[in-house]
Amino acid sequence: MLVRCWGARGNIPVSGAQTQYYGGATPCLEVRTSDRSVIICDAGTGIRNLGSALQQDSISEYHLLLTHAHDDHLTGLPFFEPLYDAATTMNVFEHQALREKLEKMCDPVEAQSFSPQCTREVEAQIDWKPALEYGQLVQIGSALVTAIPASHPGRCAGFKISDRGKTVVYLPDNELAFDHGADMDFDAYATICAGADLLVHDAQLTCDEYTTCKGQGHSSWRQALELAIAADVQQLGLFHHAVDRTDEQLTRIVEECKREAAQRSPRLLCFAMREGAEVVLS
Repeated sequence: MLVRCWGARGNIPVSGAQTQYYGGATPCLEVRTSDRSVIICDAGTGIRNLGSALQQDSISEYHLLLTHAHDDHLTGLPFFEPLYDAATTMNVFEHQALREKLEKMCDPVEAQSFSPQCTREVEAQIDWKPALEYGQLVQIGSALVTAIPASHPGRCAGFKISDRGKTVVYLPDNELAFDHGADMDFDAYATICAGADLLVHDAQLTCDEYTTCKGQGHSSWRQALELAIAADVQQLGLFHHAVDRTDEQLTRIVEECKREAAQRSPRLLCFAMREGAEVVLS
C-alpha cells in the first residue's frame, strides 16, 4: 500500500518561503491499494495536483472519501481536472451534510458561486455511494474501509483503510480531549487505531495553544503522540498544520515529538506529513 500526501495544512491554504517544505495546500491524501485502486481522502486544495498526477498515470477510476463539510476539505474539488474528462469514474461516498453541496460544486452554473472559473460541464461519471455508517466495512478494490466517528464540530468522520495486512488510519480533524458528540473517548480511539502501520492524525496545536483553544475541534501534537503510543502504531504522521506554522516551527515540533517517542516508544517513527511525501507500507 502506498500513501501520498497532497496537502496537510488546516483551515485555509497558505504560501510563502516559510512554508515551502511542508507545503500550504489543504487536506488531501492518496492511498494506492495493492490492486492499484485509488482512494482519495478529502478534497482540499491538494487534490488539484493529485488530479494532474492521476491523468499522467492514465488512471480513470477513483474512490473519494470525505471527512466533513468544512471548506478546507472540499474547496479543491472543482479544480480536480479528471472531473471534466468523460473517461473518469468517481465513486463518492457521500456524507450526510455534503451531497447537496457537492452537487452544486459540480454544476457549471451553481459552481460559479464558489469560483468564477468553475463554468465547465462535469463530464465524469459520478457514482454517489451511500454514506459510510460508523463501523461499517466497505470493500474498495483490495482494501477494507471503515468510517470512524471523529470529535469535531459538526458531523465528522475519519477512515481506517486495511489492505493485505497493512492499515492506515486517517483522522485529520479530531479533538481527543473534548467530546463534540462522537461518543468516543481516548481508549476507544486507541482500540480502533491499535497496531496501525500509519496513523495520520490532527496535530494542529502546540500544548500551550491547546489550553486556549480547547473545544475548537483540534488536538495538540502531544495528544496525537499519546494516542500513537497507547495504540502501539508503527508510524505517526502529524497532520492539519496550523496556518501560521512555519517550516522551522514544524521541524522543532517534530524533533520534540521524536525525542519523547524515543524515550517512551522507541519503535515509533514520528514525522510531519508534507506535500509530495510518500509512505510505502509493505
